[in-house]
Amino acid sequence: MPPQPRQKLSAFRERKERFRKARDGTQTLRSAFPDATLVNVHLLFLPESAPPHAAQSFVMYPAARAFFQYPCPYGDCDGVYELGAAATQALARENSGVSGTLECSGVRSRDGLQRQPCGLGVRYAITARHGPQHASSGTGVAAKPL
Repeated sequence: MPPQPRQKLSAFRERKERFRKARDGTQTLRSAFPDATLVNVHLLFLPESAPPHAAQSFVMYPAARAFFQYPCPYGDCDGVYELGAAATQALARENSGVSGTLECSGVRSRDGLQRQPCGLGVRYAITARHGPQHASSGTGVAAKPL
């Protein structure tokens, strides 16, 4: 049994650990959406002040976890962008994509005030590519369809 930590985890590390456990508990794309060969998630944060946050992109292949929750980029915010429903919509249709805008519902400290609504907007785009799944021949090369 590993020793217990001497100090309580910071809010940031606690949130990171919750995300890790949640991600580990989800199915792989291969299991959840057998015909998906690639999923691309693009997040563009809408500037509320300068400098804006950098855009983020994630590319997932069949072995990746089908986990579509992304933390707010502000380090002191506890908000999460939940894109599971949008991803399911994109993955349910062949060669499709979805896009939209969300606002962070978390809270953070700013302007000298504690626990203020974050409200950082994000424009997201999720595209999914579908194709036939091929069994591997054991050589790392996909088998050709018959």
